[in-house]
Amino acid sequence: MKGIERMTINHNNPAIFKNASSPGVLFSDHYHQSNEYKVTRSNGAKEWIITFTLSGEGLFSVDGHEQHVKAGDLAILKPKTAHQYGSNNNHWEFFWAHFLPRPTWIELLTLPETTKGFIYFPINNIQLQERVNNSFQRMIRDNRLLQEFSLELSMNALEEILLAINQWLQTTKANKIDYRVQQVVHILNEELREAHTIQSLADHVCLSPSRLSHLFREQVGTSIMATLLSIRLRHAAKLLEFTQLPISEIANEVGFASPFYFTKQFTTCYGMNPSAYRKRLLEH
Repeated sequence: MKGIERMTINHNNPAIFKNASSPGVLFSDHYHQSNEYKVTRSNGAKEWIITFTLSGEGLFSVDGHEQHVKAGDLAILKPKTAHQYGSNNNHWEFFWAHFLPRPTWIELLTLPETTKGFIYFPINNIQLQERVNNSFQRMIRDNRLLQEFSLELSMNALEEILLAINQWLQTTKANKIDYRVQQVVHILNEELREAHTIQSLADHVCLSPSRLSHLFREQVGTSIMATLLSIRLRHAAKLLEFTQLPISEIANEVGFASPFYFTKQFTTCYGMNPSAYRKRLLEH
């Protein structure tokens, strides 16, 4: 991230973008700015603007509303929205991009507005922060290249950011799951081979084992170990379908120490043993 070199642009010069009419990332960069940095557009911009704060603090002023942005905060300005933004408290490090969206992005950009024309989205999930961070880095890098598919790749990276945010909003709205339970579910999905215990998971999210067990069952509907078993078997089914790995290797890959126990659990869940399951898929 620190290796991205800084580029300079006159934010108040609309001529830079006047020939841009088709969807695309028009300009993007990674900035480290001091407290003197300030951008004012009394008539707004012709294009959309998106920022993602990495460290320090920025301040947006839109239609009389002031919004401080800190690490992990995403902000989006719609076209023709009068605004001012700049560094606050001496330092602001952030990614930014000016873009024209694809027609298919209408729903993705229909996000809750803090004030008319301004979208503020604080990301309090570490995994989502990392995903947005990585996508911005790819977008900036690809946008600078002159290769055949570079501009399309930069748009794909920006689209991933919007998709990830919308997915997160839908998930949190639909499930209202406690963030500690979300962390546990993430761990179970990402670390299938680990020998998880209620105690180790509870320690990770700073809860007692009994409190975590109760909260998890209350919000997910099943116990932690039953959920882990389901995740492991579901992943094993995919490996049986899309790889030629031996049954014993698949068992180990998804966290079963014993191939015999894996076969027993898989058969109980799917109604046939792993070999029969794979054979049936090949026949179809």
